[in-house]
Amino acid sequence: MGSEDFQHLVVPAKKQVYDYFLVGVASPKDVTNARKEGKQFPYFNHNGDFKVDLAAIPYYTYLGAGALLEMFRK
Repeated sequence: MGSEDFQHLVVPAKKQVYDYFLVGVASPKDVTNARKEGKQFPYFNHNGDFKVDLAAIPYYTYLGAGALLEMFRK
């Protein structure tokens, strides 16, 4: 399931293990500049200023796959 509502389905069902990541990210430079302007979460999802650093997608794909494989080992 690929939705930010996923955790609402597994937590009440008493599932013990699941993998959930928010992947959309802005570049560190953009986040630093926004925080200097007093914006704590400037590029969060469902926000008109949402940004995705395309270079981060392979990293988070690797991270998510690694977490999933670790869960399968248990």
